[in-house]
Amino acid sequence: MAVSNNNSEYVCTLSEDLVKQAEEELNEKPQWRSRDIQALRDMVNKRADLKIRTDDAFLLRFLRAKKFDYDRAFNLIVRHYEMKADERNKQLFTNLRPASVKHVLEAGVTGVLPHRDKLGRRVIMFRPGRWDPSKYPLDDIFKTNFLTLSKLVEEEPTQVTGIVMMMDLNGMGFAQAKNISPFYAKRVASLLQDCFPMRFKGIHYLNEPAIFDYIFAIVRPFLKEKILSRVRFHGNKYEELLEFLEPEHLPSDYGGKAPPYTNEDWMKTLLESDAYFDSQEKFGLATAAGKPETSRKEDALDCLAGSYRKLDI
Repeated sequence: MAVSNNNSEYVCTLSEDLVKQAEEELNEKPQWRSRDIQALRDMVNKRADLKIRTDDAFLLRFLRAKKFDYDRAFNLIVRHYEMKADERNKQLFTNLRPASVKHVLEAGVTGVLPHRDKLGRRVIMFRPGRWDPSKYPLDDIFKTNFLTLSKLVEEEPTQVTGIVMMMDLNGMGFAQAKNISPFYAKRVASLLQDCFPMRFKGIHYLNEPAIFDYIFAIVRPFLKEKILSRVRFHGNKYEELLEFLEPEHLPSDYGGKAPPYTNEDWMKTLLESDAYFDSQEKFGLATAAGKPETSRKEDALDCLAGSYRKLDI
């Protein structure tokens, strides 16, 4: 059964420009917004196995992600909680709180720039080369990125404008690459494309190493054409980043005029959110068998994943 919030009436915090953008790009009509939210709530309430929030603000993020198409928004909700309920993902969503991945944040792997880009989008900075596989597993990075997305999607402007990701691959080599299996690539691609209520508007690769072709060959088959069309490769040509970021907002170590990049502010913001993430643990999808049926394709990916983990490169 769904979990309602009696004090859930939505109060719009968007600027006039963003209200207009939401109407033009997301089919969000202010005069119909309450009706649309209630329509999605009715669909959720009919699913006895869905025990989730049904307050206006929560449902609205799914409607915006799917341009106010009720069916697509509802399917996104179901996929989101199916992903979390899948027994194979249990380790990813157990103890899902920032304190559990403090070591990843302290290593500077994931962060968020303090300023938005020229189109008002949030910018995630991801630096996998700072990950030491001998100290903690790849799953911890997934959790950190999931928590980061979960925090960002609370921001109403970000629900409308979306996010872009800067992936600085400096320092990334075989030690990290051999841990990226087809199964992991599929899991991340599924999160980005099919299971999370966020608009992903671009991926910018920087400092691609020689091993990058190997990595991208694993990831590419799971990316949809829509996402692939938004991928850019910059190498060390940082001046190209000025096409979407103001010089005053681009860190000086990436060719801008802002102070050198650090994720300390984002780490502080995320680590202060443990109580919120703890409160979300009671929501989820009740499954009869406890484990969704595995398709033959996924079985094959599991086998490939094992093979890649055994690679001694």
